Amino acid sequence: MDNPSFDINKRTLDFRGRQVEIDYVSSLCSDDLIAYLVEGISLARGQTLKDCLNNGDVKEEQDPQKYEYAMLTGCAIVKDQQEDMVYVLDTRHFPTRSIEEPDTEKTVRGSKDGFNENLLNCAGLIRRRIRTMDLVMNKQTVGKKHKLDICLCYLKSEVDQTMLQEILERISHIQNEDLVMSDRALEELIFDQGYNPFPLVRYSERPDIVATHINHGYIAIICDTSSSVMMLPTTLFEILEHVEEHRQTPIIGTLIRLIRLTAVFLSLYLVPLWMILFDKGIFDQQALFSILLVEFAVELLRIATIHTPDSLSNAMGMIAAILLGEFAIELGLFSGEVLLFVAIGNVCGFATPNYELSLTNKYMKILMIFVTGIGGWTGFMIYQIILYGYLMTIRPFGFSYLYPLIPFDGKALLNFIIRKPKRSS
Repeated sequence: MDNPSFDINKRTLDFRGRQVEIDYVSSLCSDDLIAYLVEGISLARGQTLKDCLNNGDVKEEQDPQKYEYAMLTGCAIVKDQQEDMVYVLDTRHFPTRSIEEPDTEKTVRGSKDGFNENLLNCAGLIRRRIRTMDLVMNKQTVGKKHKLDICLCYLKSEVDQTMLQEILERISHIQNEDLVMSDRALEELIFDQGYNPFPLVRYSERPDIVATHINHGYIAIICDTSSSVMMLPTTLFEILEHVEEHRQTPIIGTLIRLIRLTAVFLSLYLVPLWMILFDKGIFDQQALFSILLVEFAVELLRIATIHTPDSLSNAMGMIAAILLGEFAIELGLFSGEVLLFVAIGNVCGFATPNYELSLTNKYMKILMIFVTGIGGWTGFMIYQIILYGYLMTIRPFGFSYLYPLIPFDGKALLNFIIRKPKRSS
């Protein structure tokens, strides 16, 4: 296999008078497993070449595209000049980080492990929590040129078979060459998302959350090289849940949830309602511009902070405090009221447990502020009708995005609001 890459290696060994070739990618393989494989072939203590391959996972393959792809995923391939067969051995050893708790989904109590970029590790973390043969790990390879390994996880007896078959069919038709962004690109291709701003799947790096989702009869998709696992289908209410609510007593969990939901509501509606109730920025272009300028400034600071190295973050905070503090008020750029309400709204936004939804809410709020400033109560109400009318049309794989509100399910809605105690069935 001719390739100038430094990490693609070839070993030629003698096996009972004939040459045997081993091809592997050293950056993706375990040195110990390769050495163990070489030892087995050199000693030749088995009756056939296959018997001498020291590996727990040996598969025969004749398709050049398949065994070359296997090699590029970390497998070693063994070729025998006298046999029209290639053996594929699992020798994977990927460079990965540890499975520490995700920074964006921390909890005081409970497990502290999290997914990493290794598909096999992610599957193992789910297997550890769902110990039943009913759990299916359906591995697929998608893409045309730059292929991507994914794994569909579901309970065979619980999953909606119609939805499963539709997902598998859509995956089988993916022929895009650019899947380097893995989960994000895959989501857009499966859902044909277009310009819809709302998240249609729920991402998580916590195995306990994903395992719970699977136990409810839904599907999780693991993407190799990504530490975030997709869960589908999902609803707006499910996205608003957080693992911390289930790690506390039912009454405390309920209070935490109510506070969180209130904060999410305020992050979206606090500034527009303040504008309407106190006639701030309504039909006043200068005041409206001032409010929007503060919102954009805060959002700009958020974006800049993401790209700011830790060593400069303190300086960044000082600059932000000066620009959006007493200095700005004294110069007359903004009023104290504007800064206060915008700041409270943005702090409440941090209570949104889903990062994608928090970004969507932020931009929906900015648009709502603009419409409210232009049209007052009329503009505000028209915006609500359009927004919730649009949300009612979102039905990923036939599931209502606003369930259990639409269609109304009182029991399910009550279970969402109140964290009930677990009972023995």
